[in-house]
Order: sequence, then C-alpha cells, then structure tokens
Amino acid sequence: MKRCTLFFSILLFLTLNFINCKKQLDLKPLGELNTETFYQTEEDFDAASLSPYATLLTMYYSQTGQGWYRTALFPDDDATVSSNPEGADVIEDFNWLPSNGDFELVWQTCYKGIQRANVVLDQLPKATQFKDESNKKRYEAEAKFMRAYYYSILATNWGTPPVTDSVITSADQARLPNSQPGEIWDLIISDFTFAKANLPDQWDVDNIGRATSGAAAGFLGKALLFRAQWQNKPELYTAADAEFTSLITSGKYELMDDYSDNFDLNNENNAESLFEIQFSVGRGNNWFPNEDGGGSGTGRYIMWRAACEQGHCAGGANDGHAYGKVNVVKPLQNEFEAGDPRRVASIFIEGDPFPSSETPVFSAQWSLTGSTPAKYIKRDIEGGANGEPNYDVNNERVLRYADILLMSAECKILGPTHDLAGAAALINQVRKRADPSAAILLPRSAASTQAQMFKYLVHERRVELSFESHRYDDLVRWHLAKLINIKTDINFGRTLANANWSEKNLLKPIPQRELDLNTNLKQNAGY
Repeated sequence: MKRCTLFFSILLFLTLNFINCKKQLDLKPLGELNTETFYQTEEDFDAASLSPYATLLTMYYSQTGQGWYRTALFPDDDATVSSNPEGADVIEDFNWLPSNGDFELVWQTCYKGIQRANVVLDQLPKATQFKDESNKKRYEAEAKFMRAYYYSILATNWGTPPVTDSVITSADQARLPNSQPGEIWDLIISDFTFAKANLPDQWDVDNIGRATSGAAAGFLGKALLFRAQWQNKPELYTAADAEFTSLITSGKYELMDDYSDNFDLNNENNAESLFEIQFSVGRGNNWFPNEDGGGSGTGRYIMWRAACEQGHCAGGANDGHAYGKVNVVKPLQNEFEAGDPRRVASIFIEGDPFPSSETPVFSAQWSLTGSTPAKYIKRDIEGGANGEPNYDVNNERVLRYADILLMSAECKILGPTHDLAGAAALINQVRKRADPSAAILLPRSAASTQAQMFKYLVHERRVELSFESHRYDDLVRWHLAKLINIKTDINFGRTLANANWSEKNLLKPIPQRELDLNTNLKQNAGY
C-alpha cells in the first residue's frame, strides 16, 4: 500500500483495515466483519483505536530511510549523506520536486492515519454494546490525539493541506481544496485539548505506547508555540507555556540521570518520555505489525550505523550502497561545547568506543565528515534485532521531557513577560543533567539579554535534540517569526544546500500525483 494514492487507500480502508485487526485478535469470522457488526463493543474499539498508531510504522519502516528519516533529517544542518541512488542528496541540497517519493509517502501516510482516526470517531456514536458508555470519551480522545498528530506533520511540512474531520467514502469527497490559513491549527489545537482532558495519565503494561493526557498536553503546547511563530500570534506563547508548566509541576516526568538512557533499547518508555513510536520484532507489537511486512522497525541500523563488521566497512566514505549513509556535518560537530557528555552519546568521532566486537574503535575514515550518529546506535544490539542485520527496533523518542523544558524556556524568552530568569533555570536543568557537577557546562546567567538567552536556547535545543527530527522544523518556525534568517544565519555544512536554499523551502512541494488526481488542490509557491 506504500505507493497507493490517498484516494485508493481511503476507498480500500473500510474493507481491508479492520479485517486485518480483527483477524489478529481472532474475534469473529472474517465473513461477518462490517461496520454494523464490528464497531459495537469496547473490545472492538480497543482494536480499532490501534490502527492510526500502526500507520506510523509504515512511515519509519524502510531500510533506506524512505519517508520520515529522509524527509525530516536530510534537510537540516545536522546530517549529510553520501551520494546514493535513492536521491537523498536531492532532498538535502533543496532540489525539491513534486515528484519526490519521500514527500509523497509522508503525505499519504498522514492522510491514511487521519482517515483511520475519523472512522473511529464516525463509528463511536453508533456503537450500542458498550458495557460503560463513559468509555466512549477515551476512545474519542485517542482518535483525536492521533488525528492531531498527523495533521501536525502535514501543517509543518505543507502549510495549508486539505483538512477533513469526517470519513471520506468516495474519490469525489477526497478532492478537497487547500485549507484556509489557520484552519488546520484550529483542528490540531481542538483535538489535542480534548485528548488532554479525556486520556488517562498512564496505561497498564499491555497498553504501553498509547497516548496519555501528558503527551496530549505536550503536543498541545507545541502546537500553540508553533502557531505563535507560524502565524505571528505572540499572545499564544503564554497559552503554550501554561501547557508546558502544567507538565513541569505535575511531578509525572523527570530527566533521566544518564542522558544516554533516553536512546537505550532497554530503557524505552522511561520517565522522561511522553510519546514514542513503538517498534518490536515480529507480530508482538502493541500497535500491530507493519503493513508492509511481519514486524515493525526502522532502517537506522543499516542507514545510520557506520558498520565495519564481517570484514566489510559500510561507511559512506568507502562504498556506494545503502549502508552508513548518514554523516554528521562539521557545524554540528563543532556545536558541542568541549567536554559536553552529550557529544559522546550523540555522535562518533575518531577514537570513540564503537559497539562492535570486530571493530571496537571508531575510525574517522568510515565517514565523509569524520563522524556518524551515535544516538540510538551506541547501545543498540550488535547485528540488529534478532540477528537481522538491517532491522532496528529501538523506539523513536518523539517527545521528551527535556524538549518540554526547552519549549517552556523559549516561551518565557519570547513571550510578553520576558521571564529570562525562569528561562535560564529551565535551560540549566537540561545542562545540569548532562553535567551534574557543572564543571564543564556552566550555568547560563539569568542576567543575560533576551537576544543572548535566545542564542543559548537555540544552542541547547541543537545539542540536546540532535537527530531527533526537530531541527529543520525549529529553523523554519524561527525564520517565520523573524528570529533568524536561514539563508544568512545557517550553515548546512553542504555547499549546494547553502547555495540552493530559498524561501520556497519553508514548505515542501505537494506531491504531483495528488495534484493530478485533485484539481482543487493548489501547489505551494515556488514549485
């Protein structure tokens, strides 16, 4: 289904999707499954509610990073890739075209997830066999959380894509025009607000990974912060910070003592994590298996890891195939303060211990830039999951408490109160976790100017969150808010990227296949 258009995946959805869910749970004979017999009980909606989650696994599954990683990581100023046949260099050099398959995959996957969430929301009021009618609010909240999550991706990548809050049942209904300015943010904020009020604080062990009220509050605050900058609504800084502050004072989350624990396969869903993409081997995933195969994982092991094992170096500097494509640009290497422990946890450089029995010391020759990512890789399973060399099941940490602290600090810096002392205290929490003695990472002074405090914030986000798919979104929103100028202030570490970037790259091109099928859809400016 990866190459299907939005329209075909919508039309096939009702007949294929929950038949698969139902088959896995071994509930009723396949021949009896339809909208009248399936969407009736709490058990039915327990299964149905997982479908929007499972859709995310398709976005991350490709061994070469097709879709999410190439779309999110390659445009930023953290990573560069070696020349390769998949066309990642086209993305990183900002030669963006409407025919790009990575953008198309993300677009279609988001709308598939939205349609699945809308089906749950459409069927929920019709269900007549609930043991407790009050449970319906929880299922509604979960579907709205996932719908808002997908719309957030669409908003930050495409600006004003089509918006629908109801089930689409025909190709004609799917031919929606671009949304009006602000319309998509209205729905995102409304959905996350409802989800925050009606989701549980935590789940039992059998449901770990489902959205919580804390995750909804975090994403709500993030949406308000982004909207403040995307649409020049500075009054929203206060509303955003209220959401972050509620999480900070709740006592439900904390920074892990060891920064590296956040990316350790054995420390998934820890006290610092608000939301993760759940990966696992085979059919044991709480979110169901990936639709393209038997499991749910990522291509990090093959794509990020500069492996030199079994007598074959797979670094991007040494050969032209898919292995070891991600290299750390010099500007990011230089961004880490000397001695910052997060450097060792985030990127490999010459002489670092490397997690391999055959090549236990990293060599700069394995990379075009002398460095490759260590985050997620450093504590991963040698050889890949269950011995599968191309398969990584370490969860993607989508929203961490450290990110919440830094977004709250940003609101305090830029909001109407200009609470620089409060911002400094939050930034210093993140720094102190990395360096408890404060011997290396000296505390930021509360007496700093607003401009200097913002620079501190930008630095901290970059080193704390590197390779977590936040950086390009940060650059875009700060540019839109006139806090930076990407063209003059950012060094992508790539000559062509620095030369090619222009204002049109604040948004991605709407996929050409969608434009061909939907004449009501208008392309983003410049494409």
